[in-house]
Amino acid sequence: MPSMSVIVPAYNREDVIEQCLRGIRSSAYKDYELIVVDCASTDRTFPIAKLYADAVIQLYGRAERARARSRGVEVSKGQLIVNVDSDVVIKPDTLEIINLYFSRHQDIDALTGCLSKENPYQDFFSQYKSLYMHYHFIKLPERVNFLYGSIYAIRRVAWRDCGSYAGIADDTALGQQLILSGRKIAFLKELQVTHLKKYSLLPFIKNDFIIPFEWAKIFLQYRGFRQLGRDKTGFAHASKEQLLSVILAPSIFIFLLVSFFSHYFNLAALCLIFIWYLLNARFIKFLAQEKGFAFGSGAVFITFLDNIIMASGIVCGLLDTLALRRLFKERNACL
Repeated sequence: MPSMSVIVPAYNREDVIEQCLRGIRSSAYKDYELIVVDCASTDRTFPIAKLYADAVIQLYGRAERARARSRGVEVSKGQLIVNVDSDVVIKPDTLEIINLYFSRHQDIDALTGCLSKENPYQDFFSQYKSLYMHYHFIKLPERVNFLYGSIYAIRRVAWRDCGSYAGIADDTALGQQLILSGRKIAFLKELQVTHLKKYSLLPFIKNDFIIPFEWAKIFLQYRGFRQLGRDKTGFAHASKEQLLSVILAPSIFIFLLVSFFSHYFNLAALCLIFIWYLLNARFIKFLAQEKGFAFGSGAVFITFLDNIIMASGIVCGLLDTLALRRLFKERNACL
């Protein structure tokens, strides 16, 4: 019986699934089973997965990622469950790092990692996204309250205590469930994977709207306000500085609009812009060091735009959740 089960949920990933599975099969640590859960793909994902996996589970009908992961766990045998997204490549020492950490830290129930700085696609948005995620993750403390879907591991006994969450941010919800049940999650800076995702402007905007939209729901459901500021973090993997930056960006935009009608708002807008820049100055400097001055300069506008998109997602998520709660109460009152 393998000590570790590596589960890869996949849907229409014929372009990257082979790179992902080859990366896993190149692991120095060998005591594991590899399970791919195919979420009713219509491309060549299934036959490619059959070449590498110990088992390929087919789900019929488009399935949520959370359902795919749960199905993978059901058929797995290892006491350590490792989730690897189908669009990432792990390093040869990844599974060994996970096994050693759990062996040396019996009090830890789950652990997670982050994206590396590298992205094989050289366009601006793909590079920006990987660098953004790497920069903000790498500053996190060793104890966190979230799981990051691209790479995380959890003890089977801890998984049994968790329920399902139907949504794109199921990994964040799982982390919240673990923390609220008294479990401990570790963040390993050395546990880095390479993202094989190519971004253009529209997918970039869509992603950074949907994730905060789901986060807002999870924030309310799991009372995230109790976690703000705890263990030097904000909420999940968003720092306090990130959250403040996301709040400031739309405020600046509103103040600038109002300043066209009243010059009294000009000074307030300038003050907010200065504060926003201070919050993001180190990140912009990091981008300039990695990709050059032109890249860093362009990133100032993109980061500001991205903050507004994230804020819009949060507001819509909060309103959607509150509206559903009100509807639920009204229906119950009619019964």
